[in-house]
Amino acid sequence: MSIEKLGILVSHPAFADLRTHQYKVVVLKSDGTVGLPLTAITAIPYGILQNAPNIGEEAVVAPLACGGISKAVANAALARGAIVALEWVDDVGDSGKVKAAAATQFPVGQVVYPSDAEDDLCSVLLAPMSVV
Repeated sequence: MSIEKLGILVSHPAFADLRTHQYKVVVLKSDGTVGLPLTAITAIPYGILQNAPNIGEEAVVAPLACGGISKAVANAALARGAIVALEWVDDVGDSGKVKAAAATQFPVGQVVYPSDAEDDLCSVLLAPMSVV
């Protein structure tokens, strides 16, 4: 069972259909819209999506660096204490999950409640961190 204690929440229009992507990492585009990362694993994460909007609807996001603990969809079993970043794959349905961070990525935060398998919910302390 994951835990959640959200800090600040913000909202932006969704640039794509996000109805099946609640609790995934989203990126902020220059036009002010948010959605799943579309380009590469080195995309800059903005926060974790808290609702499930359709294209053009308001996406509620728990932004990074504003504190709080958010639920997140895991890409695998993740241990408590792991530093995580966004997953990006060609299959957009899998993009936006959290995964163990690599040195080339922007971390999302640290796992405070673990996941046992892919698509499980874990809990992530939203904080900018470094991967060594």
